[in-house]
Amino acid sequence: MKRFIINVFLFVLPFSILIIELILPINYFTYRPWEALLYSSKTGIAFPFYPNQHLKMNAVGDLAHHTKYSVLKKEYWITDELGYRNNTFIKKPKILLIGDSFITGTGLTQDSTITNILMNKLNIDVYNLAPSNFNDFISLLNNKKIEKPKLVIFSMVERNIPDPINIQSREKIIIQNGSKISILKDKLLRMYSIKFLKARINKSTGSGIKGEVDPTMFFFKGKNQEYHQNKIKEISKTIFSYKKFCDSLGMNFIFLPLPNKETVYFDKVPLSNKPDFINRLNFILEKKGVTTVNTIELFGNKLKNKNLLLYHLDDTHWNSNGVKITADELIRILRSKKHNRFKL
Repeated sequence: MKRFIINVFLFVLPFSILIIELILPINYFTYRPWEALLYSSKTGIAFPFYPNQHLKMNAVGDLAHHTKYSVLKKEYWITDELGYRNNTFIKKPKILLIGDSFITGTGLTQDSTITNILMNKLNIDVYNLAPSNFNDFISLLNNKKIEKPKLVIFSMVERNIPDPINIQSREKIIIQNGSKISILKDKLLRMYSIKFLKARINKSTGSGIKGEVDPTMFFFKGKNQEYHQNKIKEISKTIFSYKKFCDSLGMNFIFLPLPNKETVYFDKVPLSNKPDFINRLNFILEKKGVTTVNTIELFGNKLKNKNLLLYHLDDTHWNSNGVKITADELIRILRSKKHNRFKL
């Protein structure tokens, strides 16, 4: 009898897990919207997140979740028909942003993303193509899913390395990734309930490194954060090739480098000196005629206000203060006489 019960339990268990995954809310086993909406079995381009979604949840940062240092954040996410985080799909925007999780707006509510702030302040169409790389943009153009914008803003956090350009990129977009059946299949395959159970049994927490000066501030890699000083020329060539591609199609281009949290708060890691990677990269690119944003100087000036945080304490990403400051600087550049070619 005992063996029979065990066999029945083992037989029923997989079906029970599937039912749980389907019935419970999409974010039930996650601590932030990023994981809740992220395609776990994504292939091809587009659809980084489940499309046409509206999700509200109380979230915490990626560095100190399930610890007493986690900070509650009320996040609201909207994804469009291509699975990018926009209020609505815009096929022909005036400004298009390409970038990583910073541009997506991890840790931010929908109104606080740099896309929506720029759109509201400039009163023009701005589209967020993140997370993505420049070749995704080219492929979307080649597949006629989007039309060329007036201005492309390419952003990357300094710990990342941009992909070499492939102007022949014609990879087909996997349209079925946007279907309800595809979402259903993905939810079943990712098995978040099992991962959640294992994490709680193992008492897993965020893998952030606690700052030595301020124990409430966590870092991604702290003193072990890598800076690609030996690849700076290669990186500058790649970004310059992005500008040349935009020039060839009559699009303007701006490079927006975003500092690691370790760079901005180097004295709290602590590091002996502030890393100069972004300043060196910007110097090379500006000599090549690339318009860049000096976020190191920008953030440094704002940090003179000791009470102003630019990054989340428990997350590696910027907060709404950092976003607003950067958006205002982009608007200043767009409206300056020096850059009067940016006619949007």
